[in-house]
Amino acid sequence: MIKAILLIAILALAMLLGPVLTNNPGYIKLVLAGYVIEMTALGFAIVLIVALLVLYLLVKVVRHLLRIQHFSLNFFSSRRERKANRAFASGLHAYARRQWAEAASQLQLALQAGDFSQEKRFLAAYAAFYAGDYDQAKSVVAKLAEDDPNRQYLEAEMLLHQGHASQAVLTLEALLQQPPVDPALGQLYLRALQQAGQWQQLLVAAGRAATGHWFDKVSWRQQRFALYPQAIRHLAGEAGFDQQQNDWQALPAKERKSAAAALGLAWAEANAGQADAAEKRLVAVLSLADIAPAWPHLRQIALGHSVLRLRKQTQHWLRDNPSNGYLYAVLAYLAEQEGEQQQAQQAWQKARQYQPELR
Repeated sequence: MIKAILLIAILALAMLLGPVLTNNPGYIKLVLAGYVIEMTALGFAIVLIVALLVLYLLVKVVRHLLRIQHFSLNFFSSRRERKANRAFASGLHAYARRQWAEAASQLQLALQAGDFSQEKRFLAAYAAFYAGDYDQAKSVVAKLAEDDPNRQYLEAEMLLHQGHASQAVLTLEALLQQPPVDPALGQLYLRALQQAGQWQQLLVAAGRAATGHWFDKVSWRQQRFALYPQAIRHLAGEAGFDQQQNDWQALPAKERKSAAAALGLAWAEANAGQADAAEKRLVAVLSLADIAPAWPHLRQIALGHSVLRLRKQTQHWLRDNPSNGYLYAVLAYLAEQEGEQQQAQQAWQKARQYQPELR
């Protein structure tokens, strides 16, 4: 509609001015270095337009041949852009070196000109956040769009870092109601629920994470160990964990049968005096690949003397993997359960020989 109105306005102007210029074409005389150039005003306008068009095309060709990305005839604008680019480079270097205050300062200078303003603003806000200057981080990120996932993620993470986990949960819950779900926000939501100690809701969110693909397949396999054992331990009563509760049954069967879930259930059973059932569950579910991520949780399960089957399984794995420190750590833990301190000490020495970081 606007284009049609402009076209009508141009045609009307041409109809009004056309006869005037035809009857009174005007006259221009240029005297330059002894040369005299005479032409009508209309002819001069046409020549000027053609000359500018040729100059524009010539500049485009030269920029393409010389691969010049940015060019400006405005000296001050060009100088400001060069300073902003240098500040951007310095800010990125400081960010990589984790010099957060310097990075925040340089990246804010970089916002004065140049491209990638959204990215510069996001990095500047995060650098200020890492430097501990929350007010500056909020003021920088506030200029991003309210529905920008980067802004939402940073604001929620700042709440978590400041100890406002419950508030972060409420903020993220509202954001996750709007499809499509941003996986990064979903991952942060799980962290917020853990920090807030909302274990029932964590089970519900874990189901959403599994079906909504908030993590890739490998990452989710590891992430389960950070969720289920801890949630089940906090939800288990003196009689153990109620597997008939709605939140647990709502989880996909694959999640309920996972090794990570088995660790939590085994802890609950052992805590309720069912050590034999706990050991049977661990032997049936744990695989060699699960031992390393399972270790921090496995060592908290009080099996007592119900360790024979798990010990045989571990020794079987050890025959084919004699340098796996985690297997020696499991043997040490099993020996401690039976009160065999000397054997436990020997196994611990082997475990730390192959995995020095084990504790």
